[in-house]
Amino acid sequence: MKNHSGLTLFLCSILLVGLSHCVPKNESDNLSSQSLSEMNTKPQINNQHEWDSLKEVVVGRWVRGTLNTTSIDQSMKEMFPYIPLNAWDYLKKAENQLLSDVYPQDDQEYYEEQEDLVKTLESLGVKVRRPDEIEFAITMTTQCYSRDPIITVGNKFIVTNMNFEGRRQETGNYRRIALELAKTYEGEVVSMPPNKPGYPEENAYLEGGDVFVDGYHVYVGMTGNASNDRGIEWLRNELGSDYTVHKIPLNSNVLHLDCAMMLINENLGIICKEDFVDFEALPARLKNREWVEVEPEQAQIMATNGVVVNPGTVILIDHFPDVIERVQDMGIEVIKIPFKKGNYFGGGLRCSYQPITRI
Repeated sequence: MKNHSGLTLFLCSILLVGLSHCVPKNESDNLSSQSLSEMNTKPQINNQHEWDSLKEVVVGRWVRGTLNTTSIDQSMKEMFPYIPLNAWDYLKKAENQLLSDVYPQDDQEYYEEQEDLVKTLESLGVKVRRPDEIEFAITMTTQCYSRDPIITVGNKFIVTNMNFEGRRQETGNYRRIALELAKTYEGEVVSMPPNKPGYPEENAYLEGGDVFVDGYHVYVGMTGNASNDRGIEWLRNELGSDYTVHKIPLNSNVLHLDCAMMLINENLGIICKEDFVDFEALPARLKNREWVEVEPEQAQIMATNGVVVNPGTVILIDHFPDVIERVQDMGIEVIKIPFKKGNYFGGGLRCSYQPITRI
């Protein structure tokens, strides 16, 4: 399967060379989102905390009729240890076929759920951008998870390097958005240096599902499935000495940090403690929150994976009524929407959007 995307990866690398067209960073940049808003007349790239009020996002696409499944065998299960077992049974029935040919209703429902997320965000006053469509069938690659190919930290919009070779071709479809932000927004657009095809040791991987922003503290999950040490070191160098980038080790059955944790605001969150290699070793400002704790089985199907609209409002998958009730008991308003994709493709609501602007 790793050989399917070689040409596309080469073309995407060409498209992304020179993408680091940067608007100069405001020299008085600090963590006061209100001050930033008052000082700049141009729209802003701005993501200082996971919980600031959401103003503009990129939401991925479920493109109907384009997901080709591959052969489902033990090697696939070992390559993707974070995919639930029932998902493998589901995919086995469609192996080496278009998913839409075997599950046409599901293909339509996945699309409708993604569009419902867009409508929900727009109803809350959030501006939504979408990546360009991949208009042809691709083996085991979807475009619904915009969290991973792009990352926003502070005033930087970063086009990342993905780990799994099959997903790297997604990155080029965010180029139009990146170029527009670089030309018209206050902030910086940065592309990670291109990787070599395959999985050589010198490649640097950094995926948005692993990255959480907490002021000048950034947490990056490390499972061996996505981001790696070289990617984390690149991020440290890019952000500079003002930021502290914390590596958060996770168990290998977890894909990203947001599959194990959600920060609702500076005091509250949702977590699966069992997914962390050593929860007690987490940074104090991260660990010392009031947590809604979920079981590993719930976390695997995205119980911790939601959208923070503002410090008092979140969007959660309606599949977890017990989690929703406990979040509401903490005084948080919960907007519930269906999102079945989390059960089959290793992603959920947070995976499906990346903020451009929080104020």
